Amino acid sequence: MTRKNLYFLALFLGLAGQLWIVYSYKKLEKQEEAFNTCIFNRLTGLPCPSCGTIHSIVSIIHGNFRQALTDNPLGYIGILIVSIIPYWVLADLAFGKESFYRFFLLADRMLKRRWVLASVLSIVFLLWIVKLLHFFHCF
Repeated sequence: MTRKNLYFLALFLGLAGQLWIVYSYKKLEKQEEAFNTCIFNRLTGLPCPSCGTIHSIVSIIHGNFRQALTDNPLGYIGILIVSIIPYWVLADLAFGKESFYRFFLLADRMLKRRWVLASVLSIVFLLWIVKLLHFFHCF
């Protein structure tokens, strides 16, 4: 992926993520459910590994950090991504730097290592198992 394409994609997705959080925040503040975009959940009725991430982010915004962990620990990563990456890209563009692009290339190289990818996927899988156990009221 070229630097230009990566920066465009990061800005677009970062802005879209921020808008989705604002939309969901307002819906949840009115005690309304945000639109369920999870295809896996709609097809199976079961939560996917990322289900609850928006609720988690809204809990973080409210300062309910324990509830955010219960909703989905991935919310912490999600809020960091949409909060940092677009501004990092804008800073790179403003100052003529390539730090985000170099970080992306490093992360790409790391994830190509099987043990790193297996570790990340194992953590997500374990979080999903906990989410499914909670869904089926096992604890």
